Amino acid sequence: MRYGSEWPTVYRLSHLNEIAHGNDRAIYRHPDRPERCIKVPRFPERGSHQNEREQVYFDVLKARGLDDWRHVPEYFGAVETDHGPGLVFGLVTDADGQISSTIRQYRDRGETAWFATRAFADELQGLYHYLRDNWIVPSDINDRNIVCQRLADGSRRLWLIDGVSNPDFMPLANVWPWFARQKVDRRMRRFFAKLSDYGLLPEPEREELVRSAH
Repeated sequence: MRYGSEWPTVYRLSHLNEIAHGNDRAIYRHPDRPERCIKVPRFPERGSHQNEREQVYFDVLKARGLDDWRHVPEYFGAVETDHGPGLVFGLVTDADGQISSTIRQYRDRGETAWFATRAFADELQGLYHYLRDNWIVPSDINDRNIVCQRLADGSRRLWLIDGVSNPDFMPLANVWPWFARQKVDRRMRRFFAKLSDYGLLPEPEREELVRSAH
């Protein structure tokens, strides 16, 4: 029998605190730590393959000693919730406290002026080099999972908030930097091409970004 604090905390997640959801998962603001969020299965009886993959991958990153969380939200482990097992991450917010918007949300609102600036290309380069330097593999990278955070000094920072895992059956990229960086290169090149198709990244800047890692 367990007594007192030995019982695990089960967090109750209110629909009022839901931030977003996809096909597999929903994201809620942490009820006790508003600077964090919890990713849970949308359908608890089915579980979440994304959560399972992310937990394995982020446990590998933590075991590897990663402590630089400049472009990927920090991982704080797993918790129990009334929506099933959840993963806790830092929540990216703007200087005014509002939850930061994705590139897709900026596009949908027609607020794309900043994406035509050199500052955007520099931030993309910073994100690219961060992933390569720390050999963090994005399983998916698109304008829906890149968040653009507004900082107090007027600058902005890009964050990859989802799609960080390596689902390979033999995940060599988890233990060998060369394999990881090859994957990062391929996926970032595809992402840069998509941004060019959207009219957010001129061809000369795209080519410069591709060359910048070599």
